[in-house]
Amino acid sequence: MSAALKRSPAEVARALRKWLTSLPADWPPADTATTAFCRQRLERLADEAVLTAKVAADLGSRPWRPLGHVLAVVSENDHLGVVAALMAAALTGNRLTLKSRAGLAALRSLRDALGWDEAACRIADWSSEGQNDAELLAGVDGVVLAGSEALIRHYRRAAAQRVRLIEYGPQMSAACIAEWPVSTTEQAACIDALIRDTTLFLQNVCSSPQFVLTPGAAAAEALFAALAARLAVMPPLPEEIRLQQSIKAQELRLLARLGEPVDVALDAGTGWAVTRSPSDVAYWMPRGFRLIVGGLEKLQEPSLPLQTLGIWPSPAVGPVEAAALHRCRLGRMHERPVTAPHDGHWELAQWVSFVSCDTQ
Repeated sequence: MSAALKRSPAEVARALRKWLTSLPADWPPADTATTAFCRQRLERLADEAVLTAKVAADLGSRPWRPLGHVLAVVSENDHLGVVAALMAAALTGNRLTLKSRAGLAALRSLRDALGWDEAACRIADWSSEGQNDAELLAGVDGVVLAGSEALIRHYRRAAAQRVRLIEYGPQMSAACIAEWPVSTTEQAACIDALIRDTTLFLQNVCSSPQFVLTPGAAAAEALFAALAARLAVMPPLPEEIRLQQSIKAQELRLLARLGEPVDVALDAGTGWAVTRSPSDVAYWMPRGFRLIVGGLEKLQEPSLPLQTLGIWPSPAVGPVEAAALHRCRLGRMHERPVTAPHDGHWELAQWVSFVSCDTQ
């Protein structure tokens, strides 16, 4: 069955191009900038040469076979992640069950473009609340998990020992302004880059910067004022998040009145906020720009692994920076190369079992 499921890079690229032309212009459903970014990335993926290079980088020339049946549990906030699961299954020849809700129609049309049916690729609409784990995992050989520690712990308990768990757990990403620009033009470019990286996907994916390191108090003050002036024109956060932001802002303002070292600015309309505080997460808003005065040594304080580090004006390679799984110029934190490892792992290699082939 796997041989019938497997698609070549040329076939996957062709299916992607066909699929993209059939989609409405406002897919995926997100703010304008995120929708445009996702479409650009997908158009880049719809290139046979790019996918051929990815297969070569991930799998090399060693003999391998598909796992068999893979269940993908990927948050739909990561619009590209769910499409990537479909592509990975196609390139490796695995049968797929993909959890989806809002994107059902679009993902099923991609499945159709690949020439698959329901038996090859089940795109299921189910709620995680009260799900029947035994039924869901019956016949599954691998599970792709992208989410919280609680999600990963759940499937570690529920899955049989033979099931391979392909885990992408919570990661921390950060922005670092190594040098505050002197010129007004460069300051504007730096701020635009930080806003882009933070607001794409509404700061809801692992490559979103969770805090911003600034080189000194003066730079932090200037950046705080510049970001506060831009909060009202950022894409609105969901209503529930805006409420959480408002409640947390009231708490931080009270702490500031009591002498705690924190400043906060919040736009009630969009819900976005900027804070200037120590690195203690107790001072962090649920979403927004968390400015911390300090250098790269501050990267050693958060407990989560560091996934992406966006640096202004340009990426550096030092002992602290090397702790990040991906380093880039600020403004490009979501643009990890297709052929680069994801969280330190070759993606397609986790969807297969490498086999020994004795030719003697």
